[in-house]
Amino acid sequence: MLFIGIDIAKNKHDMAVIDSNGNLILKHLKFTNNKQGFDKMHSKIMELVHTHETDVYIAFEDTGHYGFNLQAFLRKYYVNIYSYNPLLIKKFVEAQTLRKTKTDKKDALVIARKLLSDFAQLEQPVVTDTLMTELKFATRNRSRLTQTRSDAKTQYTRILDIIFPELASITNKHNQSTYEILKKYHNAESIANARPSSLAKIKYLSSDTASKIKKAAKTSIGTSWKALELELLLTIENIEHMDKQIQIVDNHIEALMTEIDSPIVTVTGIGERLGAVILAEIRDINNFNSPSQLQAFAGLDPKVNQSGQSDKTGKMVKRGSPHLRWALIQAARSASNWSPALTAYLQKKLAEGKHYNCAISHVAKKLIRIIFYMLKNNREFDERLVA
Repeated sequence: MLFIGIDIAKNKHDMAVIDSNGNLILKHLKFTNNKQGFDKMHSKIMELVHTHETDVYIAFEDTGHYGFNLQAFLRKYYVNIYSYNPLLIKKFVEAQTLRKTKTDKKDALVIARKLLSDFAQLEQPVVTDTLMTELKFATRNRSRLTQTRSDAKTQYTRILDIIFPELASITNKHNQSTYEILKKYHNAESIANARPSSLAKIKYLSSDTASKIKKAAKTSIGTSWKALELELLLTIENIEHMDKQIQIVDNHIEALMTEIDSPIVTVTGIGERLGAVILAEIRDINNFNSPSQLQAFAGLDPKVNQSGQSDKTGKMVKRGSPHLRWALIQAARSASNWSPALTAYLQKKLAEGKHYNCAISHVAKKLIRIIFYMLKNNREFDERLVA
């Protein structure tokens, strides 16, 4: 067998090859991140296959989107394709040497050696379903849009605290009616001078709320400048634009979830939004042999420190997928409010003297075991699974 390690970068990739005895077959091949580079790599691999008359195993670090197209290309021609968490490669290097040297050439060789060392435990790689890949792109896109909207809302609050600070105590500052009145009048002084009949024409604004806003505007301590008013208008426009974009993405996620038809949405308290994130990050449950592996992938496993007579467990390691960890914690909060069995489990942990956040993390770990069983067996949620 030949073991191929590929170090992925933005514009080019590096490849090294060793045999089953660890002998160096190809020290280094650099190829560009384009069709010509991929063909060059493929030709070299096929040349080695014909020369040595053996199978190939290929591995790379899972370093984000730079390697996505390369993975898709490799899967057209080869079966045994594996990816490693960069942290595992780092730990493997630390176990091999104390030197702090790091180059792309050496990284490719290290990945090949790591693959060889794991060969006895390697399982048949699972090709990720294209629907799951698309779901991951969609949920990650939604996450970015939501963060952008959150930043805009923070900016909007800052401006409103200067222009009309009293407004937030009268009505929800993110109501559509609040946006409409600010888009029309821009500041407290303009609202104070507005005619009641004009305020009555504001969409979604009740007459009682309009009266209170006008009264507060007359005594407002707010100050305004044209630059701030312009920033306010643009920020509101940005928030509304983000709302529309998020809704479009939500519709796409809903369509994907309908097509995937996963039992995960049957868990009490987990809707399509959280269910989509969890599924997208897991992608294929067959990549995990046990709930503990899934827990480690989510970064919800505790840190263990054992030495001599000392044996301690500490806080969550928080490695792995932060998106999956966030979704599981949110799902645990929701499910513990709506599922009788999970509510009882949360109360049990609280009764043991655990802090609420710690107790919720235990609910999340319980959910991992439930979700693992459901996805492995394609079974719907049952309260008895919590026991």
